[in-house]
Order: sequence, then C-alpha cells, then structure tokens
Amino acid sequence: MERRDSEIERDPETGREHEHRRLIRDEPVPPAPPSTAVVSRVNPGLRAMDLIYLVFGVIDGLLLIRLVLKLLGANTSAAFTQWVYNVTDFFLAPFHNLLPTIGNNQSQLEMSVVVAMLVYALIAWVLARLMAIIFYRDVTVARRGFF
Repeated sequence: MERRDSEIERDPETGREHEHRRLIRDEPVPPAPPSTAVVSRVNPGLRAMDLIYLVFGVIDGLLLIRLVLKLLGANTSAAFTQWVYNVTDFFLAPFHNLLPTIGNNQSQLEMSVVVAMLVYALIAWVLARLMAIIFYRDVTVARRGFF
C-alpha cells in the first residue's frame, strides 16, 4: 500500500515555505544480501601439527608394541616380532644401553624404550608448538556478490 506524505519547511532567511513530498510504501523491504560470505576456512598450521602428531604417534606406537612384545616374551623367530624389532632398532639407536633391562631371558622390560617413547613424544610436542607459532593463522576464502 502506498501513501503520500508532505512536509512543509520554512526558510529562515527568506521566510518562504517549501513543500517536500514523498511517496511511502508500507510493504516490507527485503534485507539486502551480504556482500561477502565465508566459503571455507583453512589453517595451514593445524594441518602441519596434525602431520607431526601422526608421524610421531606411529613411532611411539611401534615402540609401545616392542615394549609389550619384550615384556610378554614374544617368540623372536616370528615374522611380526622380527619386523617390529628391526623397524624400532633404528629409533632406539640413540638410546641403546641407556638404562638396564629388567627381567629374565623370557620376559624383559626395556627401560630404554620407555625413555625413547617419552623423548619422541616431547619432540613431537615441541615441533607441533613450533609449527603453531610459525604457521598458525586463519585464512578465510570469501566470495563476493549474490548467491
């Protein structure tokens, strides 16, 4: 529905009256669409942290499997046991003979493996925090215009 509205204004210098007319519509006006909208949010620091935690999680997991196999006295001639020992020997090289092995010939608790797991977990945490400090930012991709 439309209606006409007029407003009379007097000029203070000349004393003349001016009439201002306008047309008013009572229909609701739809809101204007936003000029930008967030399409996706990417965080490269978070991806780097996830990758670091994945790699070091696998290393710590293999070391934990070695610890359990040694503790339970697994058969050393089994293929899986040999594979786990061969893979983890590389990661245990810096910790070789660091602490004594506790137990008898069948069931052994290698304390060096426990220390290695803690050290690798600490390295993972430090690298992840470093990636967060260096690369952590929100990258927002926006699209302009109407949808």
